[in-house]
Amino acid sequence: MLREYRRKIYKKIRFETWYRKGNYYWRKRDKMDEIIEKYKGPEAFEDRRYLRRLKRDMIRSLFKYGSYYSEYFLYDYEGKDPEYRASFITEGIRMSFYPRMNKRKNTDILENKYRTYKKFENMYKREVIRIRKNEDPTQENLKKLQEFAGRHGEYVVKPVYAAFGKAVRIENIAMYDSVEDAHEHYRKYGAVIEEKIEQGWEMARIHEGSVNTLRIPTVIIRNEKNEPEIRLFHPSLRMGREGSFVDNFSAGGISALIDPDSGVIYTDGADKKGHSYECHPDSKVKFKGFGIPRWEEAVAMVKEAAMMIPDNHYCGWDLAFARDRGWCMVEANCTAQMGAMQMVEKKGRRHELEDLITQMQEKRDCDEAVR
Repeated sequence: MLREYRRKIYKKIRFETWYRKGNYYWRKRDKMDEIIEKYKGPEAFEDRRYLRRLKRDMIRSLFKYGSYYSEYFLYDYEGKDPEYRASFITEGIRMSFYPRMNKRKNTDILENKYRTYKKFENMYKREVIRIRKNEDPTQENLKKLQEFAGRHGEYVVKPVYAAFGKAVRIENIAMYDSVEDAHEHYRKYGAVIEEKIEQGWEMARIHEGSVNTLRIPTVIIRNEKNEPEIRLFHPSLRMGREGSFVDNFSAGGISALIDPDSGVIYTDGADKKGHSYECHPDSKVKFKGFGIPRWEEAVAMVKEAAMMIPDNHYCGWDLAFARDRGWCMVEANCTAQMGAMQMVEKKGRRHELEDLITQMQEKRDCDEAVR
Protein backbone atom coordinates (compact mmCIF):
# COMPACT_ATOMS: atom_id res chain seq x y z
CA MET A 1 0.00 0.00 0.00
CA LEU A 2 2.77 2.42 0.96
CA ARG A 3 4.78 1.50 -2.14
CA GLU A 4 1.78 2.18 -4.39
CA TYR A 5 1.21 5.52 -2.69
CA ARG A 6 4.84 6.50 -3.19
CA ARG A 7 4.64 5.48 -6.84
CA LYS A 8 1.64 7.75 -7.40
CA ILE A 9 3.44 10.68 -5.79
CA TYR A 10 6.53 10.02 -7.89
CA LYS A 11 4.50 10.02 -11.12
CA LYS A 12 3.17 13.46 -10.24
CA ILE A 13 6.47 15.09 -9.35
CA ARG A 14 9.03 13.34 -11.56
CA PHE A 15 8.69 15.99 -14.26
CA GLU A 16 9.41 18.82 -11.80
CA THR A 17 12.88 20.34 -11.91
CA TRP A 18 12.92 21.13 -8.18
CA TYR A 19 12.38 17.47 -7.40
CA ARG A 20 15.08 16.21 -9.79
CA LYS A 21 17.68 18.70 -8.59
CA GLY A 22 16.95 18.21 -4.90
CA ASN A 23 16.73 14.44 -5.17
CA TYR A 24 20.02 14.25 -7.04
CA TYR A 25 21.77 16.53 -4.53
CA TRP A 26 20.59 14.31 -1.68
CA ARG A 27 21.52 11.02 -3.39
CA LYS A 28 24.99 12.20 -4.42
CA ARG A 29 25.90 14.18 -1.33
CA ASP A 30 28.62 11.64 -0.43
CA LYS A 31 29.69 10.87 -4.01
CA MET A 32 31.26 14.15 -5.13
CA ASP A 33 34.85 13.08 -4.45
CA GLU A 34 34.32 9.85 -6.35
CA ILE A 35 32.89 11.68 -9.39
CA ILE A 36 35.63 14.32 -9.35
CA GLU A 37 38.34 11.65 -9.26
CA LYS A 38 36.68 9.80 -12.14
CA TYR A 39 36.88 12.81 -14.45
CA LYS A 40 39.77 14.88 -13.04
CA GLY A 41 42.03 12.25 -11.55
CA PRO A 42 43.60 12.10 -8.06
CA GLU A 43 45.67 15.23 -8.69
CA ALA A 44 42.50 17.34 -8.28
CA PHE A 45 42.71 16.66 -4.53
CA GLU A 46 46.21 18.09 -4.15
CA ASP A 47 44.97 21.71 -4.15
CA ARG A 48 42.34 21.98 -1.43
CA ARG A 49 41.40 25.57 -2.35
CA TYR A 50 40.77 24.54 -5.98
CA LEU A 51 38.77 21.53 -4.80
CA ARG A 52 36.48 23.69 -2.66
CA ARG A 53 35.88 26.09 -5.58
CA LEU A 54 35.17 23.20 -7.90
CA LYS A 55 32.63 21.61 -5.57
CA ARG A 56 30.87 24.94 -5.02
CA ASP A 57 30.65 25.45 -8.76
CA MET A 58 29.33 21.94 -9.32
CA ILE A 59 26.58 22.47 -6.73
CA ARG A 60 25.77 25.93 -8.09
CA SER A 61 25.51 24.50 -11.63
CA LEU A 62 23.24 21.72 -10.40
CA PHE A 63 20.68 24.12 -8.95
CA LYS A 64 21.01 26.86 -11.59
CA TYR A 65 21.33 24.79 -14.78
CA GLY A 66 20.23 21.34 -13.63
CA SER A 67 23.56 19.75 -14.56
CA TYR A 68 24.26 16.53 -12.71
CA TYR A 69 27.83 16.26 -11.46
CA SER A 70 28.94 13.96 -14.30
CA GLU A 71 27.41 16.37 -16.83
CA TYR A 72 29.46 19.20 -15.33
CA PHE A 73 32.54 17.46 -16.73
CA LEU A 74 31.02 15.82 -19.81
CA TYR A 75 29.70 19.18 -21.04
CA ASP A 76 32.95 20.98 -20.12
CA TYR A 77 31.25 23.42 -17.74
CA GLU A 78 34.42 24.30 -15.86
CA GLY A 79 35.49 27.84 -16.75
CA LYS A 80 32.59 28.36 -19.18
CA ASP A 81 30.26 31.37 -19.16
CA PRO A 82 26.55 31.28 -18.17
CA GLU A 83 25.36 31.43 -21.79
CA TYR A 84 27.28 28.28 -22.67
CA ARG A 85 26.07 26.42 -19.59
CA ALA A 86 22.45 27.40 -20.13
CA SER A 87 22.50 26.06 -23.71
CA PHE A 88 22.37 22.41 -22.57
CA ILE A 89 19.34 20.25 -21.85
CA THR A 90 20.63 18.80 -18.60
CA GLU A 91 19.24 15.89 -16.62
CA GLY A 92 17.96 18.24 -13.93
CA ILE A 93 15.68 20.10 -16.35
CA ARG A 94 15.17 17.52 -19.11
CA MET A 95 11.92 16.05 -17.81
CA SER A 96 10.25 19.47 -17.73
CA PHE A 97 10.28 19.60 -21.55
CA TYR A 98 8.19 16.48 -22.18
CA PRO A 99 4.84 17.70 -20.78
CA ARG A 100 5.18 20.65 -23.15
CA MET A 101 5.54 18.28 -26.10
CA ASN A 102 3.49 15.20 -25.21
CA LYS A 103 0.16 14.40 -23.58
CA ARG A 104 0.70 12.56 -20.31
CA LYS A 105 -2.02 10.06 -21.24
CA ASN A 106 0.42 8.63 -23.83
CA THR A 107 3.23 8.13 -21.33
CA ASP A 108 2.33 4.60 -20.23
CA ILE A 109 1.93 3.37 -23.83
CA LEU A 110 5.57 4.21 -24.46
CA GLU A 111 7.05 3.37 -21.05
CA ASN A 112 5.33 0.01 -20.55
CA LYS A 113 7.40 -2.23 -22.83
CA TYR A 114 4.60 -4.70 -23.50
CA ARG A 115 2.05 -2.01 -24.34
CA THR A 116 4.60 -0.51 -26.73
CA TYR A 117 4.99 -3.89 -28.39
CA LYS A 118 1.23 -4.33 -28.80
CA LYS A 119 0.93 -0.84 -30.32
CA PHE A 120 3.74 -1.37 -32.85
CA GLU A 121 3.63 -5.15 -33.15
CA ASN A 122 4.12 -5.21 -36.93
CA MET A 123 7.30 -3.14 -36.56
CA TYR A 124 8.88 -5.42 -33.93
CA LYS A 125 9.10 -8.33 -36.39
CA ARG A 126 9.71 -10.83 -33.58
CA GLU A 127 7.80 -12.72 -30.90
CA VAL A 128 7.26 -11.12 -27.51
CA ILE A 129 5.41 -12.46 -24.46
CA ARG A 130 4.69 -11.02 -21.03
CA ILE A 131 4.76 -12.57 -17.58
CA ARG A 132 2.63 -10.40 -15.31
CA LYS A 133 3.75 -9.52 -11.81
CA ASN A 134 2.34 -12.17 -9.42
CA GLU A 135 0.79 -14.01 -12.37
CA ASP A 136 -0.72 -17.34 -11.38
CA PRO A 137 1.28 -20.37 -12.62
CA THR A 138 -1.69 -21.87 -14.44
CA GLN A 139 -1.25 -24.63 -16.98
CA GLU A 140 -2.01 -22.11 -19.72
CA ASN A 141 0.63 -19.63 -18.52
CA LEU A 142 3.26 -22.33 -18.04
CA LYS A 143 2.52 -23.75 -21.49
CA LYS A 144 2.91 -20.28 -23.04
CA LEU A 145 6.37 -19.89 -21.51
CA GLN A 146 7.38 -23.48 -22.31
CA GLU A 147 6.40 -23.17 -25.98
CA PHE A 148 8.07 -19.78 -26.35
CA ALA A 149 11.31 -21.13 -24.86
CA GLY A 150 11.07 -24.14 -27.16
CA ARG A 151 10.96 -21.89 -30.22
CA HIS A 152 13.83 -19.67 -29.06
CA GLY A 153 16.97 -21.20 -27.58
CA GLU A 154 18.01 -17.84 -26.14
CA TYR A 155 15.77 -14.89 -25.42
CA VAL A 156 15.97 -11.40 -23.94
CA VAL A 157 14.37 -10.65 -20.57
CA LYS A 158 13.44 -7.06 -19.68
CA PRO A 159 11.57 -5.44 -16.80
CA VAL A 160 8.18 -4.09 -17.90
CA TYR A 161 9.31 -0.62 -16.86
CA ALA A 162 13.03 0.06 -17.23
CA ALA A 163 15.49 2.60 -18.58
CA PHE A 164 19.20 2.85 -19.38
CA GLY A 165 19.37 -0.86 -20.25
CA LYS A 166 19.09 -1.82 -16.56
CA ALA A 167 18.32 -5.47 -15.76
CA VAL A 168 18.18 -6.43 -19.46
CA ARG A 169 19.70 -9.86 -19.91
CA ILE A 170 19.93 -12.88 -22.19
CA GLU A 171 18.60 -16.12 -20.74
CA ASN A 172 17.43 -19.60 -21.71
CA ILE A 173 15.03 -21.99 -20.04
CA ALA A 174 17.87 -24.42 -19.21
CA MET A 175 19.10 -21.94 -16.60
CA TYR A 176 16.18 -23.01 -14.41
CA ASP A 177 15.32 -26.35 -12.84
CA SER A 178 11.93 -26.37 -14.54
CA VAL A 179 9.49 -24.17 -16.40
CA GLU A 180 7.68 -23.69 -13.09
CA ASP A 181 10.91 -22.41 -11.55
CA ALA A 182 11.46 -19.99 -14.45
CA HIS A 183 7.90 -18.70 -14.26
CA GLU A 184 8.21 -18.18 -10.51
CA HIS A 185 11.34 -16.12 -11.08
CA TYR A 186 9.74 -13.94 -13.78
CA ARG A 187 6.43 -13.40 -11.98
CA LYS A 188 8.14 -11.93 -8.94
CA TYR A 189 8.50 -8.51 -10.59
CA GLY A 190 6.93 -9.11 -13.99
CA ALA A 191 8.89 -9.39 -17.22
CA VAL A 192 8.73 -8.87 -20.97
CA ILE A 193 10.42 -11.75 -22.79
CA GLU A 194 11.52 -11.18 -26.38
CA GLU A 195 12.86 -13.29 -29.18
CA LYS A 196 16.56 -12.45 -29.50
CA ILE A 197 17.45 -10.25 -32.47
CA GLU A 198 19.99 -11.84 -34.81
CA GLN A 199 21.90 -8.81 -36.02
CA GLY A 200 22.73 -8.40 -39.70
CA TRP A 201 26.42 -8.30 -40.67
CA GLU A 202 26.09 -4.72 -41.94
CA MET A 203 25.69 -3.47 -38.36
CA ALA A 204 27.60 -6.27 -36.63
CA ARG A 205 30.87 -5.23 -38.28
CA ILE A 206 31.09 -2.08 -36.16
CA HIS A 207 30.72 -4.18 -32.97
CA GLU A 208 29.80 -7.83 -33.19
CA GLY A 209 29.21 -8.45 -29.48
CA SER A 210 26.21 -6.13 -29.08
CA VAL A 211 23.00 -5.47 -30.94
CA ASN A 212 23.84 -1.94 -32.09
CA THR A 213 20.84 0.33 -32.32
CA LEU A 214 19.75 3.59 -33.83
CA ARG A 215 18.22 6.21 -31.55
CA ILE A 216 16.09 8.38 -33.83
CA PRO A 217 14.17 11.16 -32.05
CA THR A 218 11.22 12.50 -34.06
CA VAL A 219 9.58 15.88 -33.70
CA ILE A 220 6.16 16.67 -35.19
CA ILE A 221 5.63 20.34 -36.04
CA ARG A 222 3.34 22.37 -38.28
CA ASN A 223 5.23 23.69 -41.31
CA GLU A 224 4.73 26.90 -43.33
CA LYS A 225 1.93 25.26 -45.32
CA ASN A 226 0.15 24.45 -42.05
CA GLU A 227 0.76 20.74 -42.60
CA PRO A 228 2.23 18.28 -40.12
CA GLU A 229 5.93 17.73 -40.70
CA ILE A 230 8.20 15.21 -39.01
CA ARG A 231 11.81 16.16 -38.35
CA LEU A 232 14.64 14.04 -37.00
CA PHE A 233 16.30 15.57 -33.93
CA HIS A 234 19.98 14.52 -33.94
CA PRO A 235 19.80 10.75 -34.53
CA SER A 236 22.66 8.60 -33.28
CA LEU A 237 24.13 5.12 -33.43
CA ARG A 238 24.71 3.35 -30.12
CA MET A 239 27.22 0.52 -29.79
CA GLY A 240 28.33 -1.79 -27.00
CA ARG A 241 31.82 -2.43 -25.66
CA GLU A 242 33.99 -5.42 -24.79
CA GLY A 243 31.51 -8.18 -25.50
CA SER A 244 28.52 -6.57 -23.76
CA PHE A 245 25.34 -7.13 -25.73
CA VAL A 246 23.82 -3.96 -24.21
CA ASP A 247 24.60 -0.92 -26.35
CA ASN A 248 23.00 1.69 -24.11
CA PHE A 249 25.00 4.90 -23.65
CA SER A 250 24.29 4.81 -19.90
CA ALA A 251 25.51 1.22 -19.66
CA GLY A 252 29.04 1.89 -20.94
CA GLY A 253 28.26 2.05 -24.65
CA ILE A 254 29.56 4.44 -27.29
CA SER A 255 27.46 6.90 -29.27
CA ALA A 256 28.11 8.74 -32.54
CA LEU A 257 25.86 11.17 -34.40
CA ILE A 258 24.25 10.45 -37.77
CA ASP A 259 23.53 12.96 -40.51
CA PRO A 260 19.71 12.78 -40.82
CA ASP A 261 19.72 13.36 -44.58
CA SER A 262 22.40 10.92 -45.70
CA GLY A 263 22.41 8.36 -42.88
CA VAL A 264 26.20 8.65 -42.54
CA ILE A 265 28.01 9.11 -39.20
CA TYR A 266 29.70 12.52 -39.14
CA THR A 267 31.32 12.58 -35.67
CA ASP A 268 33.77 10.56 -33.64
CA GLY A 269 32.33 8.30 -30.98
CA ALA A 270 32.06 9.19 -27.29
CA ASP A 271 31.16 7.42 -24.07
CA LYS A 272 29.77 8.59 -20.74
CA LYS A 273 33.19 8.41 -19.12
CA GLY A 274 34.32 11.40 -21.18
CA HIS A 275 36.39 9.43 -23.70
CA SER A 276 36.36 10.18 -27.42
CA TYR A 277 37.10 7.59 -30.12
CA GLU A 278 37.99 7.98 -33.78
CA CYS A 279 37.44 4.23 -34.26
CA HIS A 280 35.53 1.67 -32.26
CA PRO A 281 38.10 0.45 -29.68
CA ASP A 282 37.17 -3.21 -30.22
CA SER A 283 36.46 -3.55 -33.95
CA LYS A 284 38.73 -0.67 -35.09
CA VAL A 285 36.03 0.46 -37.55
CA LYS A 286 36.20 4.22 -38.12
CA PHE A 287 33.09 6.14 -37.08
CA LYS A 288 33.17 9.10 -39.47
CA GLY A 289 31.91 8.03 -42.87
CA PHE A 290 30.23 4.82 -41.66
CA GLY A 291 26.97 4.53 -43.59
CA ILE A 292 23.85 3.15 -41.91
CA PRO A 293 22.36 0.41 -44.14
CA ARG A 294 18.93 1.06 -45.66
CA TRP A 295 18.67 4.38 -43.83
CA GLU A 296 15.58 5.43 -45.76
CA GLU A 297 13.70 2.37 -44.42
CA ALA A 298 14.62 3.22 -40.83
CA VAL A 299 13.46 6.81 -41.29
CA ALA A 300 10.20 5.70 -42.91
CA MET A 301 9.50 3.36 -39.97
CA VAL A 302 9.96 5.99 -37.25
CA LYS A 303 7.93 8.55 -39.17
CA GLU A 304 5.07 6.10 -39.51
CA ALA A 305 5.31 5.22 -35.81
CA ALA A 306 5.39 8.89 -34.78
CA MET A 307 2.03 9.52 -36.45
CA MET A 308 0.43 6.58 -34.61
CA ILE A 309 0.43 8.37 -31.22
CA PRO A 310 -1.95 11.38 -31.32
CA ASP A 311 -0.87 14.44 -29.32
CA ASN A 312 2.68 13.06 -28.99
CA HIS A 313 5.10 15.47 -30.66
CA TYR A 314 8.43 14.10 -29.45
CA CYS A 315 9.65 10.52 -29.14
CA GLY A 316 12.93 8.63 -29.29
CA TRP A 317 12.73 5.43 -31.35
CA ASP A 318 15.26 2.60 -30.99
CA LEU A 319 15.75 0.37 -34.02
CA ALA A 320 17.96 -2.67 -34.68
CA PHE A 321 18.96 -4.21 -38.01
CA ALA A 322 17.92 -7.85 -37.92
CA ARG A 323 19.33 -10.47 -40.26
CA ASP A 324 16.76 -11.41 -42.93
CA ARG A 325 14.20 -8.97 -41.41
CA GLY A 326 15.78 -5.55 -41.83
CA TRP A 327 15.02 -2.73 -39.44
CA CYS A 328 12.83 -3.60 -36.48
CA MET A 329 11.73 -1.64 -33.46
CA VAL A 330 13.45 -2.34 -30.14
CA GLU A 331 11.47 0.12 -28.04
CA ALA A 332 10.10 3.65 -27.89
CA ASN A 333 10.87 6.40 -25.38
CA CYS A 334 8.58 9.38 -24.83
CA THR A 335 11.10 10.73 -22.28
CA ALA A 336 14.17 9.81 -24.31
CA GLN A 337 17.48 11.02 -22.91
CA MET A 338 19.24 13.86 -24.71
CA GLY A 339 22.72 13.46 -23.27
CA ALA A 340 24.45 11.68 -26.14
CA MET A 341 23.36 14.19 -28.78
CA GLN A 342 25.06 16.93 -26.73
CA MET A 343 28.08 15.14 -25.24
CA VAL A 344 29.50 13.92 -28.53
CA GLU A 345 30.06 17.43 -29.89
CA LYS A 346 29.94 19.34 -26.57
CA LYS A 347 27.10 21.35 -28.07
CA GLY A 348 23.89 22.30 -26.26
CA ARG A 349 20.56 21.66 -28.03
CA ARG A 350 18.24 23.61 -25.74
CA HIS A 351 17.64 26.56 -28.09
CA GLU A 352 16.91 24.21 -31.00
CA LEU A 353 14.38 22.29 -28.94
CA GLU A 354 12.73 25.46 -27.64
CA ASP A 355 12.28 26.64 -31.23
CA LEU A 356 10.71 23.31 -32.21
CA ILE A 357 8.40 23.40 -29.18
CA THR A 358 7.14 26.79 -30.37
CA GLN A 359 6.26 25.18 -33.69
CA MET A 360 4.64 22.25 -31.88
CA GLN A 361 2.44 24.67 -29.93
CA GLU A 362 1.37 26.25 -33.21
CA LYS A 363 0.35 22.79 -34.40
CA ARG A 364 -1.66 22.16 -31.23
CA ASP A 365 -3.42 25.50 -31.60
CA CYS A 366 -4.32 24.63 -35.19
CA ASP A 367 -5.58 21.19 -34.19
CA GLU A 368 -7.76 22.62 -31.45
CA ALA A 369 -9.19 25.22 -33.88
CA VAL A 370 -10.13 22.41 -36.30
CA ARG A 371 -11.89 20.49 -33.51
